[in-house]
Amino acid sequence: MIVEYAPEGGDAERYDVRKLLTSEAAAVGRALGMKWPEVKEALGDDDPEAMRAVAWVMRKRQDPQLRFPDFDPGVDEVSSLWDRKEIDSFVTEAFKVQGKDEERDIFMRILVRNAADQAHAEALIKEHADEAAALAAGEAPKEPSTVSPTSENSETSTSSSSLTSSTSGLPLSTP
Repeated sequence: MIVEYAPEGGDAERYDVRKLLTSEAAAVGRALGMKWPEVKEALGDDDPEAMRAVAWVMRKRQDPQLRFPDFDPGVDEVSSLWDRKEIDSFVTEAFKVQGKDEERDIFMRILVRNAADQAHAEALIKEHADEAAALAAGEAPKEPSTVSPTSENSETSTSSSSLTSSTSGLPLSTP
């Protein structure tokens, strides 16, 4: 999960939640009065307070004196994006679901929109779609993945939340 802080009139800053130290995760939890698993769930639900706390603790690396009450971005200035590892997992799982092509196509559009690295998401989806088409046509599977290895760095912006479709089990997002 990537938390993006995009202050009005300023440059967007991205914070990779996977890069938090345990002490920082504990500080986020203390600031919110939650345990880390609750914080992760809140991040998955696009909770602005959870995203604020992650951005705050990551910003403290450059400004150790920054206090949580002093960092209060607008609700539209924080958002979450899926990182490459999440995209890889979602795409792989989505293509395992049989007979739900229309629902999968909708999910793939949402996935690209909410990906921190949209180009990676599009390439991975194309690769899986090509492989599925080849298998459906009775062709031999292609060589292993040509999509670049998972990286924690990412670009792009859009908010996401991890609602789940009741019919497929695929995570969906509200626009």
